[in-house]
Amino acid sequence: MPELERPGGVVLNYETSGDPAMPPVVLLHGFTSDLRMWTPHVAALSEQYYTVSLDLRGHGLSTAPDEPEAATMQDFADDVMALLDALGIELGVLVGCSFGGMIAAQVAVDAPGRLAGLVLSDASAAYENDAYDDAYRQREARMRETEEVVRRFGTAELGKRMAARITDPFLAQAARDRYTRMSAEGYLAAARVRRERPDLLPLLGAALTMPVLVCTGSADPVHSASLVMAGRIPGARVVTFRDAGHGLPAVAPERFVEVLFAFLHDVERHEPIGGEFAV
Repeated sequence: MPELERPGGVVLNYETSGDPAMPPVVLLHGFTSDLRMWTPHVAALSEQYYTVSLDLRGHGLSTAPDEPEAATMQDFADDVMALLDALGIELGVLVGCSFGGMIAAQVAVDAPGRLAGLVLSDASAAYENDAYDDAYRQREARMRETEEVVRRFGTAELGKRMAARITDPFLAQAARDRYTRMSAEGYLAAARVRRERPDLLPLLGAALTMPVLVCTGSADPVHSASLVMAGRIPGARVVTFRDAGHGLPAVAPERFVEVLFAFLHDVERHEPIGGEFAV
C-alpha cells in the first residue's frame, strides 16, 4: 500500500482507485475507524471518480506521532493537504464522516480554493455550543468514559467491551479487530483533538465558498450539532436520513451513495445545490 511520510514520525497509509484523470474525491473516515469503511463506496465511486481514501494518523495502518500529546486538529488537516500535494490534486471534492468531517471542515476553512465541493456527514464544526441537545452531550460523556478505559487498559480492552454489546459474531469480531488495530496513543491523541479543536462556526459563512453537502441521521446523537453547523453555511444542501444513526456511510450505505452521487453530479453540472431534503 502507498505511504506518505509526515513530520513527527508519522507515516500515513492511503489507497487510490480509478483513473487519476477523472475528478478526485478524497474520503476521510471517522474516529476509531479506518479507510476500510469506504470499501463499498470506492467500488461505486471509482467508476466515475479518482478516489483517495486515507488512514488518519493513529488509525488503521497509519502511525501515531512521536508525541501524541502535542497533536492538534491542524496536524490532521495538514496531513490531508500534504496528501493532495503528493498526488498532484489541485482541486477535488472532500468527503468526511464524523471525525473525518471535522477534519474536512478545517481543511475547507484553511484552503477553500482547493475544494470543488465539500461533504460533511455526521459531523460538527465546534465541540460545544449552547444549541446542542442532551443527546449530543450524553454521547460525549460516554466517549469520555471509553477514553478512560483506553487510558487504563488499552484499545484491545475497549474492543472487547464494545464487542460484548454486539450479538452478531462476525460484527463483534470486526469491532475487536478495529480497536486492536489502533494504538492507545493514537486513540487518546484523536480523542483529545476532537475536544480541543477550534470553533469553526463563526468562520463557515465566509470561508466555505464551495458547494457543501451536510448529511445527518435523524436518530444520530450528533444531529443537533450537524444542524447548527448547516445553519452557518449559506447555500448548503442539507439531507436528513430518516431513522438513521451515527456513521451514515456505514449504517445507510445505499442511501448515502445515492445522495453523494447526486451531489457530485450537480457540482459537475453547476446545478443549484441549496435546500433541505429527507431520504
